[in-house]
Amino acid sequence: MRIVVLGASGNAGRQICVLLARELSADDHLVLCGRDPGRLAATHALLAGPVRADEAVLDVTDADAVRAVVAGADLVVVTVSRPDLVGALGRIVLEAGADWFDTLLSSPTKLAALRGLQGEIGHHGRCFVTDGGFHPGVPAALVRWAAGHLEEIREADVMAGMRLDWLADTLSDSTVEEMLDEFADFDLAAWVDGESRTLRWSEWPKVDFGPPIGAKTCVPMPLAEMEALPRRHPSLRRCGFYICGFSPVMDYVFLPVLMVLAKAPSLRPLAIRLTRWSMGRFASYPPPHRLVLQLTALGIEDGVPAAATVRVSGDDGYLLTAAPAVACLRRLRDGTIRRPGLHLQAQLVEPDVFLGDLAALGLEVQTRVAPLAGAPEQRAS
Repeated sequence: MRIVVLGASGNAGRQICVLLARELSADDHLVLCGRDPGRLAATHALLAGPVRADEAVLDVTDADAVRAVVAGADLVVVTVSRPDLVGALGRIVLEAGADWFDTLLSSPTKLAALRGLQGEIGHHGRCFVTDGGFHPGVPAALVRWAAGHLEEIREADVMAGMRLDWLADTLSDSTVEEMLDEFADFDLAAWVDGESRTLRWSEWPKVDFGPPIGAKTCVPMPLAEMEALPRRHPSLRRCGFYICGFSPVMDYVFLPVLMVLAKAPSLRPLAIRLTRWSMGRFASYPPPHRLVLQLTALGIEDGVPAAATVRVSGDDGYLLTAAPAVACLRRLRDGTIRRPGLHLQAQLVEPDVFLGDLAALGLEVQTRVAPLAGAPEQRAS
C-alpha cells in the first residue's frame, strides 16, 4: 500500500508517521510530505520498521506538486492545517483514485468542502474519513461504546481535561489560523433535556480529572460527530462534549478578545501573534503533563439503573491525537471498517475494537459498567 502523508513535518503529523510506520511492512511505501526539509528529515529519522519511506518537500498550495506526489497512492493522510484547501485537495485525491483521512479540526469550512464532494466520493467507491484524531474523533465513539453496553442510554457526557505544553512557538501560522477559525465559530451548546441549546456559564460542569489536572470547569464544545447521537439513540436526554485546558486568564481575558479578532480578516495577523503569545504564557504548563478524556453514561442495564464509564488518558498530547488516527487507519487498511462514502472517524470505528487499539498504541484505557449505588452489582469490565 502506498500512503502519502501531507503535513508529515508538523507536530501531530510526525507522531502519526512514527506510529503508522510500525504498522507497515516491507511491501508498503510511506511518503512523507512537508515544506521544511529539515523537519521532514527529523520525522524520517524517527521511523522504525521495514517499511520503505521517502521524503517529498511540498507546499500544499501547489496543486500540480500535490497531484504528482499523490499519483498512485492508495491512501492520503492529511494533517496540514489548511481547511481552505480541503476542497481542492479532496478533488486531487479523488482523481488519483485514493482514499482520504484527515485530522483537521471540525470546522464548517472543511466539512462543507468534503460534503460538496460526497456524491463523487460514493460514485467512485472511495472512502473519505474526516474529523480524525482525539477531538474530534473519540468522544462520540465513547458514547457509542456505552450505548452498546447499556440496554438503554439516557445521559452521556464526555469531558476532556488537559494540562499540556502547547509548544506555541512551534505552531505554524496555518495551525494557529485553524484554531482561530474554531474560536470564531465557537457555540456553547449541548444536548440537554432533550434539546440542543446554548448553556449559561453557571451550567458548565466542574469535573475532577485527578492529578495533575485537578478539578476544572469545562466549557461545552459542539462537535459534528456528537450531533447524530440523539437521533440514533432517542432515549438520550443529555449528551455533550465539554473541555478545559487553558487557564482562567486565557479563558476569561484572551479568548473573548481572540473570538472578536478572529471574525475580522484584516486583523488576522494581529490575532495570530496574540494567540501564539497568550498560549505560550497563559495556556502552557510545565511538567507533569496529562490529557484525560472521560465519559460517564447513565442508563439501564440488566433491568436496573447503571453507569457506563470510559477513561482514555496519556501524558503526550500529540500521542493522544496520533493514536486514535492510527487506530482508525489500522482498520481502514485491513478493510474491516472501510466503506465507500464520507465518514466521521468517531461514527465509523467499531468502539470495542477501537478502544483495544488505543490501548495497544500506548494510551491508558479503562472501562466499567456497573449498577448505580443502591442497586445490586451485575458486572464490571
